[in-house]
Amino acid sequence: MTVANQSEKYLQNVIKQSGGTVGGMPPGNTPIQYANRQHQYYARRTTQFIKARAYLSSDFVQADVQGLIQDDFYKYLSTYIRLSDLVSQSATSTNTSAKNVDDIKIILFQEPSIDYFPVGAKVQTMGSTWICVNPSNISSVHGTATVQRCNAAYSLYDYYGNIVTEPIIVEKLVMSSNDISNPQNLVLMEGYFNVTCQLNDYTRELGQNQRIILGSKAYYITGFTDFIQEFTGDYDSVHLLRFTIRIEEPTVADDLVSHIANGNNYTFEASITGPTEVRQGAAITLNPHFIKNGTEVEPTQEYPLTWRWVSSNPDIATVDENGAVTGIGSGTVQITAILEQADGIIAMSDIVVTEAVLEPYVAFTGVIPQSINQYSSAQIVAGYFENGTLTDDAVTWSFSGANTGSYYTSAEGNTLTINCLRADRTPLVVTASYGEYSVSTSIRLEGY
Repeated sequence: MTVANQSEKYLQNVIKQSGGTVGGMPPGNTPIQYANRQHQYYARRTTQFIKARAYLSSDFVQADVQGLIQDDFYKYLSTYIRLSDLVSQSATSTNTSAKNVDDIKIILFQEPSIDYFPVGAKVQTMGSTWICVNPSNISSVHGTATVQRCNAAYSLYDYYGNIVTEPIIVEKLVMSSNDISNPQNLVLMEGYFNVTCQLNDYTRELGQNQRIILGSKAYYITGFTDFIQEFTGDYDSVHLLRFTIRIEEPTVADDLVSHIANGNNYTFEASITGPTEVRQGAAITLNPHFIKNGTEVEPTQEYPLTWRWVSSNPDIATVDENGAVTGIGSGTVQITAILEQADGIIAMSDIVVTEAVLEPYVAFTGVIPQSINQYSSAQIVAGYFENGTLTDDAVTWSFSGANTGSYYTSAEGNTLTINCLRADRTPLVVTASYGEYSVSTSIRLEGY
């Protein structure tokens, strides 16, 4: 077979692999916009070699990578990549002036099915976060792109007060000019930097004329660019944000510890309202509140508020998921509510559990007979109780129901003896009383 025939054979194999027809969806994770792209440069034997032998390369590393799922750009997948040195600085963005060879790399995916990597996607590996600044989706045969290492981070509060750190790329601003300028008119660009970062829910809160804290200084944002599209006319394909910052002195409102501009103007706290005392065996309900900047925040479907409750001593009191506190043993216990959306937002309440105090009552003690036969007798004992304890106080007996000729009684202290003389259709109602408290029972008088 001639060389020409060999090449033709390889080319036919590649056309089969790439879909065979223009407009056919190519394999891998390529989006629909690239459906007409063909992989004409790789023969089948080359593709098979990569698939079978790429994992043997010593410089592949495990990484968590965004942008590999078309319907969820920001979701991370774990895969293996290779980070190669960038040969030409022209392959990077026009803003770059980085000198460190480890700050800019070319990324290559081990998995052959990954032949598309979008601009703005993050890569987390080897202790750093990298951002795709210049993909090679159109010109490259295999999935590859230029990524740049994030060398700084900007911090902000999320809705619940968590400190979110967003990695960014900061580069010294270099002035460029193509005309003859008088050196006396040149503006020194000290304190000016270019920033590149991913456009996401957190960085969208930034904007023109806003400020960020980097290190011990504040920086003022200008030249805010949040509209560069990967696919023309598709605003959903905007995933890269660029702007310029200039140095400023921080103000008293800036939180230099958390690196949040105007961070001292924000407050996030919680409180608990409700009873502060409960008896043993009883329950009370505590209500938690999330307060942001002095105003209570109500839960919504988008921003729910759920709480985790903790008792410092379950032997004194327990608390359930709804904030219901049940007294167990006497003493003082601390009940804590923790906002599950932000573990740093907590509220505490001291609850005093007192001993159970029972209302006074009169009760029968011993066995109460249901009936008494004719010419037989039975005894009933009753007593007056305070705080659940039987006292020596005498109770008063009274009777109703049955005819008085059907029985007769005698009492000795709190013990009552009932003698049945004859049957009665109406039961005998016996009542023991002490002041306003009483107890009653019904007894049938049976005959022969």
